[in-house]
Amino acid sequence: MKNGYFLLFLFFGFLSYGQQLSDLNDGEEQLDLNGKWKFNAIYGEGSNYNNIKAQEEDLVIDNTDEHQIEIKGDWIVATEGERESRFYGASYLKHHFGSLQDDASVSYVPKLPASGYYEAFVRFPFAINLNTKINIHHAKGTDVQFFNQRTRCDEWLSLGIFTFEKDKRTAIEITSDIAGVGVSADAVLFRPVSNEKIKQAELEKKTIFLSDFDDSHWDSLKVPGHYGMINEFSNYTGKAWYRRTFETPAAWQISPQKRIRLKFDGVYHIARVYLNGALVGTHQGGFTPFEIDITEKISLDNHNVLAVETDNNALVGATWNWGGIIRDVTLVRNDEVRIKHQYIHADPDLKMGKAELHLKIKVENSGTTARTLTVSSQILNENKVKQFTQKVTVPANSMSEVVFTGELSAADVELWHFDNPHLYQIVSTISENEKVVHELKDRFGIRKVTLTKDNLILNGEAVRLSGFNRVSDHRYWGSSEPQELINQDVDLMKNAGANFMRIMHGTQNKKLIERCDEKGILLFEEVNVRDLDNAEFTAPEYPLIKSWIKGMVERDSNSPSIIGWSVGNELADHYDYATMMMDYVRALDPYRLVTCVSNTGGREDATRTTDPNSNVDIIMHNLYPFQGTPQEVISSIRSKWPNKPVFISEYGVKLNGITLDEDLEENSSWNDNFRGKNDFVIGTSLWTFNDYRSAYIGTNVEENRTWGIVNAWRQKRKFYSRLQKETSPVKDIDVVFHKRKATITIPIRARNDFPSFTMKDYQLVWEFINDEGEISVRKTQDLPVLLPENVVWTGEIPITVKNKKAVAMHIALLSPNGYTRFEKNIALKKPVAPKVTAIVAGRNSARVYFEEVAGAKEYFIQYQNLKGETVQTAKTIANYITVDSLPNSSVKAELIAVNNKGAEPTIINLTSSAQELPPIIWDAFIRDDRIVVGYSGELNDEAYTVRYGTSPLNLDQQITTYTRGMMTIPIQENGTYYLQIQKKDTNGFSHWSPIQIIN
Repeated sequence: MKNGYFLLFLFFGFLSYGQQLSDLNDGEEQLDLNGKWKFNAIYGEGSNYNNIKAQEEDLVIDNTDEHQIEIKGDWIVATEGERESRFYGASYLKHHFGSLQDDASVSYVPKLPASGYYEAFVRFPFAINLNTKINIHHAKGTDVQFFNQRTRCDEWLSLGIFTFEKDKRTAIEITSDIAGVGVSADAVLFRPVSNEKIKQAELEKKTIFLSDFDDSHWDSLKVPGHYGMINEFSNYTGKAWYRRTFETPAAWQISPQKRIRLKFDGVYHIARVYLNGALVGTHQGGFTPFEIDITEKISLDNHNVLAVETDNNALVGATWNWGGIIRDVTLVRNDEVRIKHQYIHADPDLKMGKAELHLKIKVENSGTTARTLTVSSQILNENKVKQFTQKVTVPANSMSEVVFTGELSAADVELWHFDNPHLYQIVSTISENEKVVHELKDRFGIRKVTLTKDNLILNGEAVRLSGFNRVSDHRYWGSSEPQELINQDVDLMKNAGANFMRIMHGTQNKKLIERCDEKGILLFEEVNVRDLDNAEFTAPEYPLIKSWIKGMVERDSNSPSIIGWSVGNELADHYDYATMMMDYVRALDPYRLVTCVSNTGGREDATRTTDPNSNVDIIMHNLYPFQGTPQEVISSIRSKWPNKPVFISEYGVKLNGITLDEDLEENSSWNDNFRGKNDFVIGTSLWTFNDYRSAYIGTNVEENRTWGIVNAWRQKRKFYSRLQKETSPVKDIDVVFHKRKATITIPIRARNDFPSFTMKDYQLVWEFINDEGEISVRKTQDLPVLLPENVVWTGEIPITVKNKKAVAMHIALLSPNGYTRFEKNIALKKPVAPKVTAIVAGRNSARVYFEEVAGAKEYFIQYQNLKGETVQTAKTIANYITVDSLPNSSVKAELIAVNNKGAEPTIINLTSSAQELPPIIWDAFIRDDRIVVGYSGELNDEAYTVRYGTSPLNLDQQITTYTRGMMTIPIQENGTYYLQIQKKDTNGFSHWSPIQIIN
């Protein structure tokens, strides 16, 4: 973030919105359907709770309204919300459902002024229940909905629009049909809806998917994307529609042996797909890919209209329900015989150097006659290193599997490793009469992962590794994640020590998995199952979950980064489920590890006969303070399962605030549990790498969960630097300067330390930086193999005369694929005085914006108060400082840049005012024909206004939104823009922020 006339250097990744035809594989043509789609929602099929405030015509029933409420069972009146959640009125009701026979309920029975259409809303504070049952009794029957009462607390949440009759019983009934959970009942709201709105909505429901439907007044929304890219839909939950037209290429003529399929890589969470007015397919599961054969429905002579109904009903977890078409959409044309899937496993012989190959190719024939084909597979490194060929006859409307086995010679084997992620390519074809009918390309790696009771062994070496849970979330891109974000995140994680991690719940973006293949991160991928009581799931066979698992495993089974699968996260009463699903995964992929992530294994009631840890390949445990001390939990797990290694799949503590200065010293003490002890703990995965958007209780006003070493905009916190050191295989880089050289000492972590592994082909890199922030000298030196058993490495580096002008030295240990394993900044001189770019007065406060200076470690402001006492602000790594508790008079102060060589002040004058300070702009950039602005928020904020223009002297355009944390501003053309932000709260309007430049 830069302030005053802030200049942001932005990298534009604009999508080409035209249709793009590509030929990635022989015998297959693809039409890219990403880009601009039309987007809208039908009235009454969803709601943005940000926009719902009780109005005069609404009927609100609180739990204290004895004449309009019926209570069944023993409900407790509570006046304090659990976990500091807020609620409507002075109190609410809560009840614990102890058994399945407990039929307690609270029914809100309105005395309606008239019969007609009403939109019903429910409001509640926190309760532990993930699936509170709400029965809506209306004129046409009873509808049932389920709500997670850990999220969206104290908001009016829409149940939908119903017909209610004045003289017949109407009720909103809150209850539960699962035991062992708490439920809260607070208030409901009935809002009358006009007949005209209903008629229009009903008409749209019948016509919205038709080719001639008029969508010209709809918003434009990019695909991949999500609802929240449009301010009015920032907090929308419900159904929404996408539409676009497309034409097929002229070469796609009708052919009896060609099939055309729509491929969706992800639609959150439920999709209904229409083509040219006809329903062609449905899918449930927001993170798994699916395809629809549209050969009989597509028009090859005229334009086609594709309409997709999406539904992001918030069903699980603390992460955000980013709704919409969140991943790529492609039209694919190929023969009716095709390679549906190929699976390769390469098993290296570490002594002999060779590798055994096991290859399975599934050939699908969707035609009406049998086909005899030649199946051929080539293994490619720099050249072709192996080829297999076999004939197969595939019956009509069936699938056949071809199996190849073979061996790569030692000369052709290069192992995949997180420091050397070498990739091979497999190219398989099916041919008929010597003509290629279809081709499929994949990448894979050769690596060996085995377990002992104490170790994870990678390519023959026992390693202890660390990583993160990365939530597939960004405050603008949500879970749609363009390649630029994925690349940035992988680099940030690798530079912070990530080599092995459980990445998060849910099938990940394929582009992320591929990037981890390329850059070297070992992964456990996990199906999105966090609660078996979820209304989507059907016990005991769970067919929907099986479909998600199969889609995940088959898509990613050739990725070398994936070393294991997880069938769920923090489940309860899950022994039978986990055992069945792990066996199901082993049948799909017999060569990778399988687990079910748990947080219960350390409890007294978890035993070898009741806990699925008995059936996992590796115990993955989520460890948090409420379970006890780390040592207590780890010891309990080990005592029950002494022959299984343990991976701490989550650990962490929510940070206290949102600033870049947040740190977690506790992380260092937690890691001490693995340094030289508990050797069977083979790694850890911090929760989390990034802050993530959430409606979960305890989330800040900006709707971000502050657990990350980077914030939601990918800006590094102090915590990042701590983790970078904590997760390094070396303890330090010590530099002792001499006349024209320096002695370097690098203490290496021992084999039983954490993390620990052999460092091969590493480099030492050092730079000298002048007071303008420019690199004046950069040198590198190759290092020998550094083993954990070496204890320490000592060497020398040259120092030139030019370095006398430097203010700082930066020295780093780099892996062979260019990632930082340890870095250190050494101040050589005290920093220059920082330059102030703007000072904004606030209510008994002021905010000072300034330019960062080379060599400075931190900044602070100090001044004398009216008592003559010296007041200092907290030190910051940001380029602004807020000074609170200022007197009404002007105060002379010092803005100070500091490092361990001293400090240099800039004299400033601070004054307060009657207005509040403006929001802080975290980030601002241009993407997708929109200005994206991320900003801070406070509890009493009511609205945010941005004024902007193409000149700093004429900010002639303005937009106001209730959206928290982020807004988007549609623009007609790209270029340089200037903007500033103001908020409105219970005290009125704040000052405007300094003008920011975006280009």
